[in-house]
Amino acid sequence: MKNLKLFVLTLLLATPSVFFAQTTAKGESSSMVNEGERVMSQGNKSSLSVNLTKTNTKFAEKIWKEYAKQFKGDYKRDKKNDEYFTDNANVAAIGGGNTVDLFMKFAETGENTTATLWIDLGGAFVNSKDFKDKYAEAEKMMMTYAIQVAREQTQIQLKEQQDAQKDFEKQQKRLEDKNNSLKQDIEDWKKKIAKAEQDVIINLKLQEEMKAKIETQKKVVDEVQKKLNSLN
Repeated sequence: MKNLKLFVLTLLLATPSVFFAQTTAKGESSSMVNEGERVMSQGNKSSLSVNLTKTNTKFAEKIWKEYAKQFKGDYKRDKKNDEYFTDNANVAAIGGGNTVDLFMKFAETGENTTATLWIDLGGAFVNSKDFKDKYAEAEKMMMTYAIQVAREQTQIQLKEQQDAQKDFEKQQKRLEDKNNSLKQDIEDWKKKIAKAEQDVIINLKLQEEMKAKIETQKKVVDEVQKKLNSLN
């Protein structure tokens, strides 16, 4: 149990989005799992709860449903009492050779959700006073569930950050491609400018040649005009 708590503390340092309540009904520091009698469909019974921050009830229930599959019980939702009931769950560390019934409730407050579990041994509910060893296993089970919530949240966060990174990388690639395109445009424009400068020089030379031809042609025209005049 001590090693599991150390593991949870390590995970909390790496995953700040999940924090487990550590207070008893009297407000004193206790374990990461909070024990207390709470009202459920069977009455006011002993329970275990953990507080999950940045977690809504839909997500908490989804992870609990997946987590509870290992116990091979009949999982269903009791809409009337707003509970998630696992009938005849096979939790060997708690029930031994007998099955147990699991009742789970979720209460959402703001961004946080409190997950509360009741374990019916068949007439008696697990508590630390009467079932010390079974309670220790139940506490371990709740801590493991809370770790699974943290793990799933972290995987989602990782996927979101990986997607964000990919998006940034795509934007960077587009910027690089645009930069390369602009550089190529500059090179093309430089070549066009250089050619245009050469064409200007050639054009000026051709203009000078054409002016000389025009002057020569004017003289020819004048001679022909003179000849025409002499024939009148």
